[in-house]
Amino acid sequence: MQESLFEFNLTAEQETQIEDAINVLETVLMPQMYVLEKSEKAELLRMGDKSVAFVDKSLEIAKQDTALLDAFVDVLALEKDVNAISRLRALSFKMERIASALDDSKALAGHEAYNASLMVYSLMKNAAKMGHPGAKEKVAELKQRFPRTRTKKASE
Repeated sequence: MQESLFEFNLTAEQETQIEDAINVLETVLMPQMYVLEKSEKAELLRMGDKSVAFVDKSLEIAKQDTALLDAFVDVLALEKDVNAISRLRALSFKMERIASALDDSKALAGHEAYNASLMVYSLMKNAAKMGHPGAKEKVAELKQRFPRTRTKKASE
């Protein structure tokens, strides 16, 4: 018997709560977001974890010497961006944790379902060989849907 490590059981109420939470994110958060094209992302400077302290210190220095920097840097805009980064990083951390758990759970459930399906296919093939009624037709039906890799023709 196949062991099942993953179970996903949500009540109708929980399902509704999750959908409501996603709807809130879509209606409240998404209008505040900016979606970049791949080419646009490639042109951006990347701010990683190590850059945060640098950016924070730059803002602190810019606020101390606005007379020198005002002609070159919009300190107020820099401060707004730094504040946005802080809030977005906190939200992103939480969302990435949830997205990672969703991906892991989806992978585990998929593994279990695919493994069990391979067992069904194998057992039905054996049943067909033994002449079990209807097994041959079921194997033919499963075979049509069985994902297999394509091999190159011998002539190529």
